[in-house]
Amino acid sequence: IGTFDFLYLPRSGNGQTNLTYAFINFVSEEHAPAFKDQWHKKRLTQLVARKPLNISFGDVQGLRANLMQLKKKKNRLMEARQCQPIIIKHGQNLTLEQALDVCGTRSTLISL
Repeated sequence: IGTFDFLYLPRSGNGQTNLTYAFINFVSEEHAPAFKDQWHKKRLTQLVARKPLNISFGDVQGLRANLMQLKKKKNRLMEARQCQPIIIKHGQNLTLEQALDVCGTRSTLISL
């Protein structure tokens, strides 16, 4: 905790399962390679999936850019609490709506 400000685990269309990948935004560039060094090709033995983790660097970098990317893809499923990303700003957990307000991106929020 304290090394990332955004964690998103996309869910399936019915919200019952995850899509087996995640997005993490680290607060410092140094944290990303350290995370990769620690977890790349490791297996999570407590989970059913037996494939090793495949850690790669994303095309989208930064909290604001990740929020904008997520906002473009916002769907009704994301309104459910268990489908929301974890967003931390100044030590506080924020909802997606709060984070969009704080980052100044809410005014162009796509309505569904």
